[in-house]
Amino acid sequence: MFSPDGGMDHYEKTERTVYDTAKINVYYTLYFLADSSKTDNYTKGLMVLQVSDHYLRFGDLYRIQLDSINDFCAINKKNAKKAANDFNQTSSKVCYGFNITSLVDLDNETATVQLQALRKYQYTVPLPKFDWQITEGDSIINGLACKRAVCRYAGRSYIAWFAPSINLPYGPYLFGGLPGLIMCLCDKSNNWIFTNSGIEVARSNRDMYLYSDKDIIKTDREKALSAYKNEIEDWNNLAVDIIGLRVIKNGKEIKPDTNYPRKPSNMLELK
Repeated sequence: MFSPDGGMDHYEKTERTVYDTAKINVYYTLYFLADSSKTDNYTKGLMVLQVSDHYLRFGDLYRIQLDSINDFCAINKKNAKKAANDFNQTSSKVCYGFNITSLVDLDNETATVQLQALRKYQYTVPLPKFDWQITEGDSIINGLACKRAVCRYAGRSYIAWFAPSINLPYGPYLFGGLPGLIMCLCDKSNNWIFTNSGIEVARSNRDMYLYSDKDIIKTDREKALSAYKNEIEDWNNLAVDIIGLRVIKNGKEIKPDTNYPRKPSNMLELK
């Protein structure tokens, strides 16, 4: 196999800016419907909320691990040969349907979100204020007594189960503001379901960072989400022009016709 950039043994260090070091890692198993009409076809991922005194970072656990393996491989080719199997196994576990990383600045009450489809986008907004209503209902999640709360955010109605015994007013993605850690969060149609799968003092996966690639498009929230949605729905057509997608036909590389039907999208933030 040949590639101008060095092929399968070529690795470049991840471009990133580290903001802090996590003290606590909170893990969430994610199930979501990429197509809301296919209610039995959930995509699964494993997310981690990293917590420090000044920041919160939320993203795919296996993507963090893949970044570390990638950087180890980038040091020299001997490392790449040793870690090739780990790289491939970890890459297969990344939830590519949820290419979202968020970093909350607790001191300044801002949130920076990075999205990746065919291109990479970034925007920064004031930290959302959630109008939670604590309602009747109790549950036990991972051995912890939880209470129920509801709210609306970005076009969806959500139910949260939070543990008052865990004094962390945070949750998956940008959700927070309850008097306890959110242990389970789902929209009322069960399109998106985050369930706590563990809490630990952070001894690994501690760097809290955002990507700093030169090709990241920094814009406002509306433009970023609109572009991200469009690239998900029109992936096959846009890939021809954005990433130069080509196919081999009769032994020749050709530019494919751009007449693929659009795919549905079911984004976490509808509005």
